Formats: sequence, C-alpha cells, structure tokens
Amino acid sequence: MRSDETVEEKKEQWGETSKGDRLALSRTLLSIMKDGVFFADKNLRVRYANPSFSRTAGLDAFEDEPPTLRDLYPEPMNDRPIANAAVALESVGFWSGELTKSRQSGRPSIEELRIALAPEAQASCSVEDGPCYVGVVRDVTEEREALERLAWTRNHDELTGLPNRTLFSAAVDSIIKRNQGTSSCFVVVTADLDDFKRYNTDYGHECGDMLLRAVGKRVASTVRAGDISARTAGDEFSVLMPVRSPEEAQDVAAKVKAAFDEPIEHDGKRFPLRASLGVAVWPRDGADSVALLAAADVALQACKDSGRNGIIQFEESLYLDRRGRTSLEADLRCAIDSGLLAVHYQPVVRVSTGAIDSVEALVRWNDPIRGDVAPENFIPLAEETGLIVRLGELVMRSACRQGGAWSKGDGAALKVSVNVSPVQLERPEFPNMIAEVLEATGLPPERLIVEITESVLLESLDDAALGIARLKALGVSLSVDDFGTGYSSLTYLKNLPIDIVKIDREFIKDIESSSAALEIVSGIIGLAHRMGLSVVAEGVETAEQFYLLRSMDCDHAQGFLFSHALPALELEGRYLARGSGSRYSSFRFRR
Repeated sequence: MRSDETVEEKKEQWGETSKGDRLALSRTLLSIMKDGVFFADKNLRVRYANPSFSRTAGLDAFEDEPPTLRDLYPEPMNDRPIANAAVALESVGFWSGELTKSRQSGRPSIEELRIALAPEAQASCSVEDGPCYVGVVRDVTEEREALERLAWTRNHDELTGLPNRTLFSAAVDSIIKRNQGTSSCFVVVTADLDDFKRYNTDYGHECGDMLLRAVGKRVASTVRAGDISARTAGDEFSVLMPVRSPEEAQDVAAKVKAAFDEPIEHDGKRFPLRASLGVAVWPRDGADSVALLAAADVALQACKDSGRNGIIQFEESLYLDRRGRTSLEADLRCAIDSGLLAVHYQPVVRVSTGAIDSVEALVRWNDPIRGDVAPENFIPLAEETGLIVRLGELVMRSACRQGGAWSKGDGAALKVSVNVSPVQLERPEFPNMIAEVLEATGLPPERLIVEITESVLLESLDDAALGIARLKALGVSLSVDDFGTGYSSLTYLKNLPIDIVKIDREFIKDIESSSAALEIVSGIIGLAHRMGLSVVAEGVETAEQFYLLRSMDCDHAQGFLFSHALPALELEGRYLARGSGSRYSSFRFRR
C-alpha cells in the first residue's frame, strides 16, 4: 500500500463502504450455499431461508404461515432436542445438535443444526419483537452412516458378518462385570479348522471364503438368543455361552463341534471339514477376557498337538506344557544355530542278497542338558514353528555331503535317502536348494532319494504333484514314506513320478502272526511291482519277517534287525568294508 493512500480510499476500493453491496453479496452467497441457512424469531419460526433450506425443509408446503422448527421436525424423537434448543438460546444465545427427519425412502436423515443469536439481522428477517436467530443446517446422514459402517467394521468380520475378536473380548468382559460376585459361570469355546489352507490352495480363495461363510452360519446357529458367536481369527471361531455348571462345558463344545463335522456341499462338490476345539470356563480358568481367551487358545493348541479334530478342556498343566514347548523351541533354535544336531544313517538292505543298498539320513539331537531328544518330540515342533526349513536344509546338505564322499570312495553305488517335510515341499525355492546342494557336494542326482510322507500326498494331491514334478526334473528318485497310514491304496500314485513305496512298520510288525497283515503286505508288493515301483519294508526286526518279505519278492528292508541309525564313521567301520571283494557287508540270518 502506498503511503499517500488513505484507509477510506482503500475501503472504497474493496467495496467495504457500501452496505448495499455487502448485503447483495451476502444474499448471493446464501443462495449458492449447499448448507441450509435460515433466520428465526423468538418462537423459532422461520422468517427467512436460503434456497437450500427451503428445498430440503419443504417450506413450500407451509402456505398459511411460516413454520417453526417443531413443524419442520415433527418426529417425537426431536421434541427434547428442540426444547433444549429453546432454553439454550434464551440463556446463552447458542445451541447445536442433531435432529432427525423422516424420508419417503424409509431411511431417516440426520441433520446437524447450529443456531445463534443474531441481533444485527433483526430488520432483515422482519422480526419486530424479540430476538432474531440465525441457523445453519447440514445433512450429516452419509457421514453418520459412514461412521457407523466404520464402527461396525472395527467390531465385525466383513466376510461372515459375525463379531470379531475385539467385540468378542469386550462381550466377555461385559458379562464378567455383570456377573461378578454371583454363582454364574459361562463357557468359551474356540474352534479352529484343521488343514483349511488346502482348500484355498486347491480350489482358490473364493472357495475358501464360501466355506468360511457357511461355517460362520453353522456356528451362529449353535447359540441361543443372547449368546455370542464370533470369527476371532482367519479360520478360527469362538462361542460364548452361559452354563449352569462347568460340567456342561463339554456338552456345549460337542454342540459346536457338530457344526464342523458335516461336510459342506457347494456347486456339486462335498467339502469335508475337521476342527480342533479348546474350552475354557469362567471363573475357573480366567478372571478376565485376556486370561479366559488365552486359556481357550492353550487348550486349542493342545488339541492340535495331540492329533487334531477333537475337544480339549483347559487345565493348568497345559500352561506348563506350553511353556515347555516354548523352551524346547528356543533350545532347538539354538541347536540349529550352534551345530548341535547330527545326522545318522540307517542301512537299507536288498532283500534278495542282504547287501546294503542305500542309507536313510535321520537327524539326531543330543542336548547338553536335555540329553537325547527323540525326533518325535522336536520334528513336529520344527514343522509348527517353521524351523523345519532350516533343519531340513541342514540335514539335506549333511547327507548329500556324506553321500558325495562315499561316491568318491569305494561306495560308488550307495544311495542316500532324505525325508522332506510338507512345509519344505510347499516352498517354490525348495528344488533350487536341492540342485545347489547336489552341485556343491558332488553327489550325483540319481544317488539321492527324496522321501515324502503319504499324508502329504493325501492332504493336497495337486500341490504335491507340482512339487514332485519339479523334484523329479532334477533327476533324483522319489519315495512315498509310511505307506498304508492313509488310504492304503496305490491308485492315487499312478499319475505321479514315484519310484519307491515304503510300507509302514505297522503292517510289517504283524506279518508273522496275522494272515490278514501278510495278505495286505503281499498285495501292496504285488501291486507296486505291477506299477513299476520298488518296495521297501520298514520296521523289520526279526529274521522271520525278513524271510517272509523275501518270499513275497520285497525289494528292500530296513529296521533294527540290521542296524540302528549310526554316525557315518561308525557305519563305515561296521558295514562299509573297504578293500574287500564286496564294497558292503551282507547280512545273513538263521531262521
């Protein structure tokens, strides 16, 4: 601004000196505003309204006299807010609140009002006696609905429409608060679908979502009015239900379990389901939602650890077991990092000659404090925690390194067999890891046998077939371990590039005393041979078993009759004789 300009000149330049211009500008602004604006007298009777308010309030319907706020918002739920507005305006000259208006669609609108005393507008709105008020109205229906949807989403699962873990926990705390000091009790049942991942991988996530919605409806149907069912995690559902006594908890859990036992039919397909359930009772198993849900989760995990597809009620000892598993996991992780795990080798002999044909690599763990830890105690834990990936690679590298060393010495024809976990088989990079290990250790691919348990094939045949094909492309041999523990049928193998079938020890142990077991083993061997497969009998412990297997033309045998798993040097000293006419020892037995 130049120094010779006066304030009055500048005001005139900006138009501030013209009251008429300001009034015209105000009316123009009011006419284009989206929000409704009105002036009202002391009785809250509308004296002026801009076009937006006139349109939304329907002022044209009031021909005889201007309407009051009560006329415009006649719904009973507005009586109290309007009365409060009149009191507030008279006492402090300002009020804000929300009023509800019915609509033809059936969904009421919510309008936010802000009203204030405006003495300078008294003449403009033709109010001759008493105060004049100016009000601003804004439709907040969509905003409120969005907030309600957000609040619903925070507390519900969108896929099933059930409460989520947040709302479920709050409901548990609320019921506990209401029942403190009473003799009441209620049960929390948490159910988790077993092996649900295979439906997503085999049939796609749309199928998985369909199954979860169907399960959600079934779980919801198990509860009574006032009880609560929820989806508390990905494939986990929970139920909260009052009971007369803790003894009723098992009945409630059985009712929930039944919701999972019946297969779901969809689009011409049947989808069988299994579920593990954990049960906790208030107040016995936890004083608040955190403790109670944790108790149910511990019981659920115990059910999964003990074989799945069952019901386990919480006991204090389960916490101790869980802590023990946590400690074991930490020690196993340390053993992998520190090289405390060893690989031993169990001979596999050719039945026709008794000569060692191959060895199976088996991991062993001798802990400085725990002593010898049985594989059945730490292998499942490694699979559960994901440590099996590192553990499996450790065994694979060690076995291939040792096999490569034997191949360069006198043991040129010796094969090495290594077990593979389903967790490893699922990983896309697994075949590349094996290829890299074979190249690094010098073990020819044809000397490596990769063992896959039958359960892996049965749980997800399509995924297993893809992984098996990628392994077969490396030139390795493939073996089905523990055959007979699943369907006991070889037909599902006909389209897979399998080379070897290993008959589970449960069939072998009874062939001396049971004609049925003998017929089963003989049938497996015959069918496998017709399919071009080699057969290994596991768990051979007596000479009689060995000669029975020979009479059935079984190809190979493995078990304590020949040897336990041994360190490589001890195996070499005992059985891999060097410098003799035969590279390997042959076993001879008297009947």
